[in-house]
Amino acid sequence: MKEPILVKLKMKKGYKRSLSFLSILIIAIASLGVGYLFYDKVIKDSDIEVNGALSINYISGKSFNIKNNETIKFSVSNASDKVNYYNIGFMKIRGEGTYKIMSDNKMVTEGKLSSSDEISTDFVSIDTLETKEYTILITNKGKDNLKGSLNIRPQVGVVKTFADTILENSNQNEDALTKVGEEVAIDDEGLIKSSDDSGVSYYFRGNIKNNYVSFADLTWRIVRINGDGTVRMILDDIISESANYKNDESESFLYQDSYINIALENWYQENLRNYTSHIATTNYCNDTSHDDANNYLPYSRIMTNKIPTLNCLGNAFKNNIGVLSIDEVILAGASPTSPNQSYYLYNPNLKDMWYTMTAASGIEKSLNMFIVDANGNIKTNISSNTYERVRPVINLIKNTEVTGNGTIDNPYKVITK
Repeated sequence: MKEPILVKLKMKKGYKRSLSFLSILIIAIASLGVGYLFYDKVIKDSDIEVNGALSINYISGKSFNIKNNETIKFSVSNASDKVNYYNIGFMKIRGEGTYKIMSDNKMVTEGKLSSSDEISTDFVSIDTLETKEYTILITNKGKDNLKGSLNIRPQVGVVKTFADTILENSNQNEDALTKVGEEVAIDDEGLIKSSDDSGVSYYFRGNIKNNYVSFADLTWRIVRINGDGTVRMILDDIISESANYKNDESESFLYQDSYINIALENWYQENLRNYTSHIATTNYCNDTSHDDANNYLPYSRIMTNKIPTLNCLGNAFKNNIGVLSIDEVILAGASPTSPNQSYYLYNPNLKDMWYTMTAASGIEKSLNMFIVDANGNIKTNISSNTYERVRPVINLIKNTEVTGNGTIDNPYKVITK
């Protein structure tokens, strides 16, 4: 009788062990399931994509379904040891609406959304080990919900750009050799690394010998590589028509309403109309900001604090032609207090003053603009009603291909196809 009882006890213990093992197995499987669901939820909620060196985090989710308006966020990180480029776009759009893309509280671009895929901006640069955060305000303009998804992709399949060629042919420095905003630059200081509202930027400073461009049968000087990969150039001359800034028919002090803009638009049609496919429509900075006492903020920034910047602190607007800001003139090598006949913006053949699009001072309906005189001096007391000369500024598109090395004897020449 004892043997059967012993057998039963052994069977009972074996059953308990099996049951315990089975319970542990079930708990483990359940935990794995919960863990997978949690992991899957985190990935789906944040929509993180790794594409080469770039990591894109769709913080608010990749897709949107908007009844009225909504703010969505995303970020881009660069894990590599070199500058990379990407584009920002939308896809699978259903409905109609508008968008405004902001970064660091500055406008990147804006536009309309309709029932088609769209790239809003491309060749956005991101520096080594940098993370850029974006906010997009999307407004629904239709009767039904506006649906779609963000589409951020690394820039691929790009031929060697004009910007690449300039970087290869130029000495690059992290800082200027002279004190920017305080000292004139009379020597060749090369390309200085900086940033603007679109990304990593490089500007030429001083007595540059390799920033000549032959385009549209005209001679230009390269001012800078913009953060979006376009190349900004200024005519090494002035247009024949003098113009004043203030438009008597408008109460506005905006550059878009100025007589300078009208004169340049006419000049563009006469000289650049056949080259439109090579010219980018990109941001220009018109700073006429002031406080309640009509103290113009650019004056304090340039003349008092001596801190020029490529980030637009005024009115950023898109156009295919414009003029320089005073900040760009100072960064090129000018000083607020001294003449400079050695930097590349000086041309001994130009005997007249020329306008910038930055305000210096004014009271009520009067406005004085920053102007550069024939000796490279910065003027702050010239009325916007005065007729002065104008030097056109344009930007070549990102995938521009060129020949030459940028010297006066072998200038960069745009390959027109």
